[in-house]
Amino acid sequence: MNIEEYWSDIDSRLENLLNDGYVKLPSLRMLNLEHIASNISDEMGSLTFKELGLCHKNFLDELAIEKYLTPKLHKIASEVFSYKGDDSNQYHVARKVEPGNATEMFRAHFDSHLFTMVLPIKIPETSNNGTAGDLIYFPYARKVPGNEITNFVGKAYYKRYASKEGMEKFSSNSSKKVDDFRDYQPLLFVGNTTLHTNYPVSPDCSSYRLTLLAHFFDPSPKYGVGGLLRLIRNR
Repeated sequence: MNIEEYWSDIDSRLENLLNDGYVKLPSLRMLNLEHIASNISDEMGSLTFKELGLCHKNFLDELAIEKYLTPKLHKIASEVFSYKGDDSNQYHVARKVEPGNATEMFRAHFDSHLFTMVLPIKIPETSNNGTAGDLIYFPYARKVPGNEITNFVGKAYYKRYASKEGMEKFSSNSSKKVDDFRDYQPLLFVGNTTLHTNYPVSPDCSSYRLTLLAHFFDPSPKYGVGGLLRLIRNR
């Protein structure tokens, strides 16, 4: 499959994105993911998060996201979500979680950006009783925030669910979806309405877990809650 073929049905997939709050994209298995993962991991070193490194950017360029996806998402953002900014308002970060990492789990949150895409690059194997950082998500768990105040209040309110017990409680009254990404299909969802978090990467996992997180179009002010959180993370 060439890159043009990869994006051939993106219009119909984006219709599903709006209807369901999420959509899966075709598998990335046609790429040399082991080589890509090794390069990005080397670039990250011991970091858990790293904003758009060179190898990360090269991968996004190879996938031609700026050509085939960004303009279509920007059109939806403008027409459906009344987004006024330009299409360069993006935030790309690599997330690498080592086996047994006790902090990167059950940190339930909403993103500030309108759209979030999770691109699986390396998903470890684990035993029957373990987990490999599977994504837990609840599409359209809240309405689109009307302003920065409602966005902040909503984020603060849902922090009560940022634990294993909190997720179990929230799941009892909401439709939970779980993606282990073993199909290597990226997941695209409406970021600021989808509550999401991760299961732990168990100590018995065969390797680290590497995903690339692409965030598109933050409607908040530059120093809104999302921007401040990103500033703190990148210090």
